Amino acid sequence: MIPSIQQIREQGYLGVDFYLSKSCNKSCHYCTAWTLEMRNLHVDMEFLTNTLNGFDGHKVNVNLLGGEPGLIKNLKEVITKIKEYDNIKLSVLSNSLVRKFHPYVLEDPNIYYVEHLVLDFHEDKIEKLGNFPFFAENDMNNYNLVIKTPGYFAHRDNHDLSEIDHKNTLLKEFNSRSPDWIETSQAPEFDRRMCAAFPKVPVIDFEIQKIRHCSKKVIKGSKQFDVTYENLQKMMNFELFGFEKYCIGCTEYIDKRPQEQILRIMEAGAVL
Repeated sequence: MIPSIQQIREQGYLGVDFYLSKSCNKSCHYCTAWTLEMRNLHVDMEFLTNTLNGFDGHKVNVNLLGGEPGLIKNLKEVITKIKEYDNIKLSVLSNSLVRKFHPYVLEDPNIYYVEHLVLDFHEDKIEKLGNFPFFAENDMNNYNLVIKTPGYFAHRDNHDLSEIDHKNTLLKEFNSRSPDWIETSQAPEFDRRMCAAFPKVPVIDFEIQKIRHCSKKVIKGSKQFDVTYENLQKMMNFELFGFEKYCIGCTEYIDKRPQEQILRIMEAGAVL
């Protein structure tokens, strides 16, 4: 049986985001990596292959996003290449453009398709990014991604949302990414140091061909590293990233890691 996206995380796969392009057909107010310019829409396959080879010996969940991955001209070639690697699980995050232009992604249960279809919830409506229904519960590893904005809670108080209350809906915390909503609570410093050692979503930025430490800081700038075999191996062994100045004031929600990962991070000396 093909594992769910929740199960591969429990199995120790470390997630890495591939920002294939920051070009997007939408402009969500809480997104940190988008431009309405149509640029960098063809993935450099040599750079992709070198990056994938750098994950040798590690279990990795590669997440294709941007921007909007549905705009990538050679997306099918990218997906075919990634699927050649037995140590890599593949996820694709889209605002529904992938469902429109690349339906084969949804038909392959070995590809974890996560759809961020909702821009926001309002008192009287759900503002969607595409003209599609939510996914019903399924075994094809197609998931709804719902961000718990203030409007989400207000809408749920007054409307039935049972259509998304199942295992194929992923709920994501809202946070200080939004320009008009400030989250004042903060995770304990120990948790932020654990995150700094290997962020929930470290980024391979295909536009500048660099490793970025933090996806939240893609627009305003996070620490960057060259994409070399050595650096990728150090990243996967919790030896590349450190606790930065922007980590001190971070209000990003931090998931609890499996105990095995916590021990590995501490053994690597990444948390002081």
